[in-house]
Amino acid sequence: MSFTPALGHILIVDDDPNICELLQVNLRSEGYSVDIQPVAENVDLSTLQTAQLVIVDAMHQPFSGMDLIFDLKDNPETEHIGIILYSTIKSERIVIDALDAGADDYIVKPFSLREMVARVKSVMRRHKLPARSAATLTFANMEADLNSQTVKIDGAPVTLSKTEFAILAMLLKNVNSYVSRIEIHRSVWNDETAGINERIVDTNISRLRKKLGEIGSRIVNRSGHGYMIS
Repeated sequence: MSFTPALGHILIVDDDPNICELLQVNLRSEGYSVDIQPVAENVDLSTLQTAQLVIVDAMHQPFSGMDLIFDLKDNPETEHIGIILYSTIKSERIVIDALDAGADDYIVKPFSLREMVARVKSVMRRHKLPARSAATLTFANMEADLNSQTVKIDGAPVTLSKTEFAILAMLLKNVNSYVSRIEIHRSVWNDETAGINERIVDTNISRLRKKLGEIGSRIVNRSGHGYMIS
């Protein structure tokens, strides 16, 4: 049985129906559950415990997007939620205030849809809810145990290096979603300050593919997007 992750729940808070529909359609196509609320003041925090991201504008409403950010971060039940503030306002002060209030990102309208989706994926990864199941990821006929860092295919063990297992685990946590080389390098090598060595990522994934056999052939790459297992 394939491992099918719940990619997460997103709430869009914006009174522009065209933008809301555009985002909803595209984010749902990426596998997310997406709801819309046009009025920031009407957001019911008690229903957001399972949400991972709020994308909000509402900067011209009496109860603004900034007010909503403060409420989300002041509430222990919602402080875990990621936030992207987006607006037509091009102000360094707004950006600083939003980030200081707890927003993860700020995007100026009009925006590139491709860039928005990429930023959403980045924030969602940082705010992914803890898995309720045991630390075992299953994909087709393969099982990966996160605690023992072991892999079995059809019950037979597969010997992976620590680095190869870390890459595989990251791909399995993002099934059917591309993970960039930069994200892999920073996560696996655990260093956001060092220069990104894309070749070492490619080399380790090449080894991983060979060791996994048929499963390895399901690790694909796409220029400009990165790697994905599907």
